[in-house]
Amino acid sequence: GESVLDLGSGGGIDCFIAAKMAGEQGQVIGIDMTDEMLRNANASREIVARNLGFDNVRFMKGFLEEIPLADECVDLVTSNCVINLSAQKEKVFQEIFRVLRTGGRFVISDIVSDREVPVSMKRDKILWSECISGAVTEEEFFHITKKLGFYGLEVANRYLYKEVDGFKFYSVTARGYKYMKSRECKYTGQYAIYKGPFSSISDDDDHTYPMGIPIEICTDTAWKLSNPPYKGTFLISNLQNTDVKIACGPKCC
Repeated sequence: GESVLDLGSGGGIDCFIAAKMAGEQGQVIGIDMTDEMLRNANASREIVARNLGFDNVRFMKGFLEEIPLADECVDLVTSNCVINLSAQKEKVFQEIFRVLRTGGRFVISDIVSDREVPVSMKRDKILWSECISGAVTEEEFFHITKKLGFYGLEVANRYLYKEVDGFKFYSVTARGYKYMKSRECKYTGQYAIYKGPFSSISDDDDHTYPMGIPIEICTDTAWKLSNPPYKGTFLISNLQNTDVKIACGPKCC
């Protein structure tokens, strides 16, 4: 039942896989900049719709840096080795953040490098076609997404893709979630209790939660810890008169 957006949808294969998972009540939107790929995808769409028994996929022409959709209209954004090709990666992630609903997520597979790619590689057309020239470091990838407000960032998969002139390039599947901070965020006597198994963990705002110890949290943090990817990791309680350690301090995080 979710709304899914696939960036750089090409011939539509990933969209058709998502269509079955989203079901008849869901919808899948594929965006690509090339007319030929859009024609191929739309031709296959009719066949897929007949096999599924419903048609929940549509394809649109557009660019990653200017997604032709309204704000907060999808639950999931996917992309497979396409953002790598954009010269404005931060702009792409700004657009992803814009179209995602609060609590929505991205699941993106792309190529990252172990070091900054030199100019000589960036000018190599063959390496561009192999998703090498446009690679950023893994550190830069997560720096961009965190800076823009994504939280719960995680690496779902990672393996060595290729080594070129001593530079290592990895295929990484990353996941992150959108949350818009509330203007009404405040402390209302809510506490988070980390269930374990580690002795303590820290969240995206650098709040530390020792296992089993109630930590006072604001309403924004309570919402985040009650939803994916943290759902089930904490007990959220309204304890009173409990000896606690304040993680956030007197102001909202």
